[in-house]
Amino acid sequence: MVSIDDMLEAYYDCRKKKRRTASAVVYEMDYESNLLSLCNRINTRTYAPGKSICFVVTRPRYREVFAASFEDRIVHHYIGLRMEPLFEQVFSPRTFNCRKWKGQLYGVNMLRSDILECSNNYTTPCWIMKLDLKGFFMSIDKRILADMIESFITERYNGIDKEDLLYLCQVVISHEPEKNCERHSPIEYWDKLPANKSLFTNGEGKGVAIGNLFAQLFANFLLNELDWYLEDLGIHYHGRYVDDFYCISEDKHLLLSAVPLIRSKLNKLGLQLNEKKFYFQHCTKGIEFTGAIIKPGRTYCSNRSITNMRAAIMRLNRAKNAYQATKATESINSYLGILRRCNEYATRCKMLRMISHEAFRWVYIKGHYEVLAMKNKYKPIYRIKKGLSNGNRRADRITH
Repeated sequence: MVSIDDMLEAYYDCRKKKRRTASAVVYEMDYESNLLSLCNRINTRTYAPGKSICFVVTRPRYREVFAASFEDRIVHHYIGLRMEPLFEQVFSPRTFNCRKWKGQLYGVNMLRSDILECSNNYTTPCWIMKLDLKGFFMSIDKRILADMIESFITERYNGIDKEDLLYLCQVVISHEPEKNCERHSPIEYWDKLPANKSLFTNGEGKGVAIGNLFAQLFANFLLNELDWYLEDLGIHYHGRYVDDFYCISEDKHLLLSAVPLIRSKLNKLGLQLNEKKFYFQHCTKGIEFTGAIIKPGRTYCSNRSITNMRAAIMRLNRAKNAYQATKATESINSYLGILRRCNEYATRCKMLRMISHEAFRWVYIKGHYEVLAMKNKYKPIYRIKKGLSNGNRRADRITH
């Protein structure tokens, strides 16, 4: 039985960094009654996911995203709090996405270290192969995933809410959000999506919604079998970020002969390799992975990140108020963080010099082109303090 304490824990985890969103505010207005109702529906097996929001992002390519209701996200966090520690016990150390203390930078550093070690610091020949999956999230077979999750929980989970966890996992995996959603993008955007890239057209029983927490966790669990399978094939230098993975070996034929075996393994999971995204080169030719380009002795940022940073600078130049300037500055600083970890000092200088003179009324550059900072008088906390200070002075004048 799900307890209210367990649901409160999931609620607090869900609203972290999201408390100011409209859905979180509405739910918090009567969160105790809402959570009690949610517990009752789960315990009586009458819980059903609510209406989702569906939209299409256009950059870097058209992609369909579903956003679950706030209550459904609480359920996803409830599942995540119980499953994530168990997943970490079985996950390969060579998968980087959606894991604490890992991520894109960790993956780039691992790839660089693997190349240096396998090639003996570029003194002996080695080869790099990079592969990708075709329409990964939209091609996941729900039945295969549900069976794997059920077996995993039955074998490894020992909590008193084991039956509830099994029930909730089956509900969220089998849920079809495309049948109960609001579209928040122009309908013609879906015409730009291939049939296998949308839940509306990819086939019955296929696909999980991009944008949900459980989808990221369960998809990582599904591909964990591939990570360990590469070890069984004798490929010890490998890494994966979502569905993008690399293999490195000094034996060229080992990598090439592994491709049909990998394809066969993926077919058993209901997945396919993307034949159009196959990369095979000598290690000195360089490789792009998670937004970075690694070459002997240096690392560059991908052209896509540079283009996105340029777009953020243009938004700053067009800013009409402090809020718009703040949002653009936050975006620019995220790209500066990426550039600082690459050999891109000249690029940082070039990009920040694109900021117009008018925009410098809001911001200034700190350090050696390291950070773009908002001026104090435009920071939200400063404006709040200034408003309180003015209010106190007005109260003093009225009193006296």
